Amino acid sequence: MRNGIVLNEEEQKSYCDRLTAVLAELRKRLGQTQEEMESTSGISRVTLSQIESKRCRMSWLHFTALMQLFVQNQESKELLYVRGILDERLLRAYQQLTPEEAPEFNPAVAEHQLPGISC
Repeated sequence: MRNGIVLNEEEQKSYCDRLTAVLAELRKRLGQTQEEMESTSGISRVTLSQIESKRCRMSWLHFTALMQLFVQNQESKELLYVRGILDERLLRAYQQLTPEEAPEFNPAVAEHQLPGISC
């Protein structure tokens, strides 16, 4: 990353767990059904449902796709900040990266096109 943010596996897992805990609430704050979020995030409705019900662990690729979506909305961004998910270093990273610089952060990439993120 351009800003030098590097997270180890444990940090990634911690962020994923915290986002999982509020995923349904964030989706509802955006006014989206799981089907609508599927089209905006590239993550299948089935996978979103499994993550929300904690039958599937969120992967780092799921996290990055969802965060790219959530940081575009002020209300969800504020909730992420209050819940300790969106801290200063992540906010800087998501505001600076473009899909060309970090395609793994691009929510327009369909889930089936990303390797190893199914439940």
